[in-house]
Amino acid sequence: MPELEDITLLKQFAKNGSEPAFAELVSRHVNLVYSTALRNVGDAHAAQEIAQAVFIILARKANSLSMHTVLSGWLYQTTRLTAANYLRTEIRRQKREQEAYMQSLTNETEAEVWRQIAPQLDDAMARLGDRDRNAIVLRFFENKNLREVGVALGASEDAAKMRVNRALEKLRKISASVA
Repeated sequence: MPELEDITLLKQFAKNGSEPAFAELVSRHVNLVYSTALRNVGDAHAAQEIAQAVFIILARKANSLSMHTVLSGWLYQTTRLTAANYLRTEIRRQKREQEAYMQSLTNETEAEVWRQIAPQLDDAMARLGDRDRNAIVLRFFENKNLREVGVALGASEDAAKMRVNRALEKLRKISASVA
């Protein structure tokens, strides 16, 4: 009975740390583990890593496996689960990399757009009256909230909101006439 022989070897490894017993188990089952991993992930390098991980798991759990365990079945299932975990991790990694790449493109695009509109913005800002220009600078350049803008302008929060909105509308009209 090969299953009994596998379990006997595994128990020898678990009890005595017998490297030859574990090496024999690896030799017997490496093809099963590797081919299962390869079918699941479709990449030879990843399948090798998964196979190593499965045998590490086997070494760690050697004491806890029962005498009735069919080792090849256990290895097959552990390989499938390890491959599934690998794929989930890989998908998350690729998603994070894609998001970082897209963010870098967005940052580059924003920087380029800013370089193009900065001179026009400064020209348009120069055409605004002092109170409108101050409202825009306080609100958007210094990131002040509307209450703070109102205090700086000597007006209420509602009046500051109206001033900022009107100044923005004037900026839009100025920018549209320049473009």
